[in-house]
Amino acid sequence: MITEFVFIPIFAIAAGVAQSLQYLNRYHVIREPPEHILNRLPSSASALACSAHALNLIEKRTLDHEEMKALNREVIEYFKEHVNPGFLEYRKSVTAGGDYGAVEWQAGSLNTLVDTQGQEFIDCLGGFGIFNVGHRNPVVVSAVQNQLAKQPLHSQELLDPLRAMLAKTLAALTPGKLKYSFFCNSGTESVEAALKLAKAYQSPRGKFTFIATSGAFHGKSLGALSATGEIDLPQTVYAVTAGLPSCAVWQYRSHAHGS
Repeated sequence: MITEFVFIPIFAIAAGVAQSLQYLNRYHVIREPPEHILNRLPSSASALACSAHALNLIEKRTLDHEEMKALNREVIEYFKEHVNPGFLEYRKSVTAGGDYGAVEWQAGSLNTLVDTQGQEFIDCLGGFGIFNVGHRNPVVVSAVQNQLAKQPLHSQELLDPLRAMLAKTLAALTPGKLKYSFFCNSGTESVEAALKLAKAYQSPRGKFTFIATSGAFHGKSLGALSATGEIDLPQTVYAVTAGLPSCAVWQYRSHAHGS
């Protein structure tokens, strides 16, 4: 299955926030000057104040030392309180970063990232594939800017020309009779679609079992998690390991098992 990694909804949220801020400033609801919005937010901050804070961060190009320290503390606190505290325990970028952790700030080049403290990292992960052509690739940046200036999102009702063109491009790359593409928002979603497609095709033929390699990981949704190989999951993580779908674990060849 072909996976399309999309980031346009983030731009849409930012655009909506911008319109809201313009409206609020017009009626003097937000009286704090924009250059001070990056100051640390109180725990009781409203959703609009949080949105203004985030938008101001997007607009900034540089941070002074105090802003950097405040942002690092803030990001770590918000991950702990509102995202997932487990991230702070197992990610080396946090555990090896002392009091601050490594908080990404901007792309240094096509292949490097710079954190808020000015440290440069060679990106060997590539965002799980979304940076295959590099960070801030000028061709990609130009295409995104041009499309955003024209129409940031398709309507969901009218025919989307770029979806059709991308499908045609992929059909020119795929072998044999593979000519249709089903676009997804994530790898997990594409795995779910693949499971459904395989089940729809094979069930009438009396085949109901999925094969999953041991230790494999396919995503966090119910179907994808059920196809995950034999690993120790916390009791609080629910996965249907038999029946929906029925999965047979296969030991993939590896040096660790002498094969």
